[in-house]
Amino acid sequence: MKLLTIIILTFMAALPAAMNAQVRFTDKLQQQVEGEGTITLDQDPLLTDILNGDIVVPSNIATTTKVSAITTETKVRQDAEEMHGKVSGMHQKVRGYRVQVYFGGNQRANQTQAQKVGTRVTGMFPELRAYTTFESPHWRCRVGDFITYDDASAYMHKIKARGIAEAMVVKSEIYVTAEQLKKEQQKK
Repeated sequence: MKLLTIIILTFMAALPAAMNAQVRFTDKLQQQVEGEGTITLDQDPLLTDILNGDIVVPSNIATTTKVSAITTETKVRQDAEEMHGKVSGMHQKVRGYRVQVYFGGNQRANQTQAQKVGTRVTGMFPELRAYTTFESPHWRCRVGDFITYDDASAYMHKIKARGIAEAMVVKSEIYVTAEQLKKEQQKK
């Protein structure tokens, strides 16, 4: 029994020394090799421990999800595709008009501003949808889905009256239901 205890204690004492003798991933990555470039890691020690396998991250934390910005236009298109053939009021893409409420540059600040203006307008007119898009090299925000120029123009004047002076009617691809198209055709 005494012999077994001595063997176990000897093994336990030698184990940390053997583990330290192993080259850690981050150390191997930073080793200088003649004729090759060098890598210097400047990171949180916790990340280094995770990379070297010293710390195991639970799978529910390690799982990554793809994050993507979905514009309203993309969402409407996805909804229309999901509803294809299931509902008679499905959205259809047709030529029509929208009211452009923002037109800016290609910086992130312009994207943020376009989204803010869209949110402001939909806050004033909840019945309208805002479409923030990037068409190189400009961010723009357009609102509404109007079949006729007159309908778009009426909203443009309301929007201008609420303080968005740059509002203007533009031709655009819009989303409408079959019912809306039918009503418009009956007016003619």
